[in-house]
Amino acid sequence: GSACHPAGSSVTRGSRPARYSATMPSDPRPSARADDAPDPGPRDRPVVASLLGVEALLLVITATYCFIGVSGGLLDARFGVGLAVFLLLFALALGVAARSILAKGRFGLGFGLTWQLFQALIGASLLRGALYWQGGLALLLAVAVFVLLTRLVRSTPLPGGER
Repeated sequence: GSACHPAGSSVTRGSRPARYSATMPSDPRPSARADDAPDPGPRDRPVVASLLGVEALLLVITATYCFIGVSGGLLDARFGVGLAVFLLLFALALGVAARSILAKGRFGLGFGLTWQLFQALIGASLLRGALYWQGGLALLLAVAVFVLLTRLVRSTPLPGGER
């Protein structure tokens, strides 16, 4: 025998004894479940959904400006229409994310947080391009919505409903 395996133990050569005898719990602690956590504030979800809606509206306005620029000859037709369609698709996705936030869905959180990071990069680029109020607005919205979205993470249920 050795210090780890006393002489009378039933450990055979090549086998290892179990080091831990405690079993892992099958269910998470009740306090750690996301669906049990209340919203941080009663108006947080509607405020976040409204801000995502404002961002979607701003994208629609910008897409409309692109279409007007194409029809007036300010933008190349291919570039202007492509940019407008791109902006409209993201505006639609923001609308779906806003609806998801209201319904306590996970899509709104993931897409919303990712979009805010992307929007902050765009805002910084606008500031570098001397578009100060547009860049400032983009950054302000991105930071505000990002912070509000992170407050909703614990109160949004995980997929599957039970866990």
